[in-house]
Amino acid sequence: MHALTIAVIDRRKPASFPPEVWIVSVTTFLSRSVGFLALYSTVFYKSIGLGASALSLALFAAGFAGVLGSLVGGWSATRFGSTDVLIAGSLLNVPLLFVLGLVSSEPVWAIMSASLSVAVTQSFAGPAAALITGSGYRGDTVTVVAFHRIFLSSGVTVAPIVVAVVGEDNFSTLFFLSSLGSLLTAVLLLSERPRLRASDKRARMRGRAPEFDALPAVATEYDTFGAARLWAVVGVFGTAMAIYAQSMSGTPLSVERISGGAQLYGILIVVNSIFIIAFELPLSFMTSKLRWNYALGLGILVTGLGLAVCGLGTSWSVCIFGFVLFSLGEAIFIPQASAAIAKLSSPSENPRYQGYLSAAQAIGFAVGPGIGAFGVLHDLSLYWALVVQISFVTGAVAVIAGVNKNRSPDRVE
Repeated sequence: MHALTIAVIDRRKPASFPPEVWIVSVTTFLSRSVGFLALYSTVFYKSIGLGASALSLALFAAGFAGVLGSLVGGWSATRFGSTDVLIAGSLLNVPLLFVLGLVSSEPVWAIMSASLSVAVTQSFAGPAAALITGSGYRGDTVTVVAFHRIFLSSGVTVAPIVVAVVGEDNFSTLFFLSSLGSLLTAVLLLSERPRLRASDKRARMRGRAPEFDALPAVATEYDTFGAARLWAVVGVFGTAMAIYAQSMSGTPLSVERISGGAQLYGILIVVNSIFIIAFELPLSFMTSKLRWNYALGLGILVTGLGLAVCGLGTSWSVCIFGFVLFSLGEAIFIPQASAAIAKLSSPSENPRYQGYLSAAQAIGFAVGPGIGAFGVLHDLSLYWALVVQISFVTGAVAVIAGVNKNRSPDRVE
């Protein structure tokens, strides 16, 4: 009776975030708060005198490097462990960013150093996601992912403030600061290496949740179906991130026809950051009650609808409302994707598939802005209508990906 009482009390007690989640989240904040290259790559390349063609090639090189880095990071984490990949990447980024600060006025060397740094930085995504989703957190996986994203979003918010203080034209100093941030990240990770490695080992020893176990008689067929669903989530997420990323070009080009459009776009960015930081974690407690495929599909659809409302809006109020919808969709679908991969894959597969998910995101970010600019400049109304349709289809695929052959959606509590 006494044991039962303790169990009931423990079940009612809110789950706390374990140390490994705090460590990875704090280091993510530190690295993102000095991640100036990711946010200002276009501005940097223009500042060193690259023309339109050279600028496009430089951005393509960075995008390709990011995809390659994501894949290498996921594969390496599966082979060597997520912790050591994070530490090695942080240490490798120190000289790369320092050299970038020294050669920032030399176009060829700058592009090479920047692309290598992008690859190394992107290699963090898979291992970090594997440590977060494989942590000892006793609540729903989507909640711990949302908690981690608070630190990521906060870091992205801090970086422009630092740039405003240092000066947007002083990239050498900014890259030296980035190098210092990578060094501090590596030191913190090294100091907590035993704890992180122990957590990583525990995660790999845990079995797949019972709801996802295959019956022995159909193991081969199930494994094939399970792999197809994993790849469906990766593909859906890549498409959704392309929709998300085209907002970086499609939205500013759409709102510029409104009086004060430049100022409005700045406000929209602030609205998005504040919404994610303030509401993504509370929303995760609600969306965790839904089956993952329904939440993922809903989030993608709301993201596309919000962008279309903002893109077609003719007033500040309508555009801001649309961007709030867009932020709501983002807060729902992005954590769900990492959580879905963790739920569908085995612990040993999780780092590799998290790397694939990161690569899909990198591809989406590489192609999205160009698609957005092309679409809005050619036919604004038709383009935003297509965004809604593509979002609907992508969301539907996400829902179907979570349905078993007996038509009942999978769910892990």
